[in-house]
Amino acid sequence: MAEDPDRLPARGRVKVEPCAPPERIAALSLHPELNIFRPPKRQHEALVKIAGSEDGCVTLATDGEVIVGYAAFHRPDPFERWGRDETGGVYELGAVEVAPEYRGQGLARRILEETFKTGRFDDKIVVAALYYWHYDLDRTGLSAFAYRDLLTRLYQSVGFELFPTDDPDIFAHVENALLARIGPQTPEEVKRSFEALRFTHEEGPWGCL
Repeated sequence: MAEDPDRLPARGRVKVEPCAPPERIAALSLHPELNIFRPPKRQHEALVKIAGSEDGCVTLATDGEVIVGYAAFHRPDPFERWGRDETGGVYELGAVEVAPEYRGQGLARRILEETFKTGRFDDKIVVAALYYWHYDLDRTGLSAFAYRDLLTRLYQSVGFELFPTDDPDIFAHVENALLARIGPQTPEEVKRSFEALRFTHEEGPWGCL
């Protein structure tokens, strides 16, 4: 549910732009505190690159000419587990971030809602891997477990579900989690690919699962 723009703080009315073109992203500035994943300059460049890729989608939250939040969707990197999908139907929600002073308004949820309203991911599975080393613990004061639960509730509010996996990056840390949103028109072959990748039974300390 979109927020009433008239209720936003005096700093400006935040606009959400689903799957913005790379030229639009390049013309804006990135809020200096959007730095959880990379320094702002590098993150800005990464968003432009993702939006310009064949399968990328970057949804922006903008206040005037400043990006104050975003969500980035793309095909998984080939070296990642989910990058082994051969159907082309498994995508990754690589990052969701909102500048600290704009939090508490439901903006992250609004960004995700507006993205999925486009229907672009109705026939796809979007994977969201939660890693504690990306949690903004210092600025929120939350524990890793509380932050994980906060993100889980956010993602579940837009159709994601929790899934078990033997992916060592996730399974090795209880503060991490795997969620995925299975679009309503997702082909069975994509679902089978996702299920096969959740448990690969690879050799190693987690191979016995």
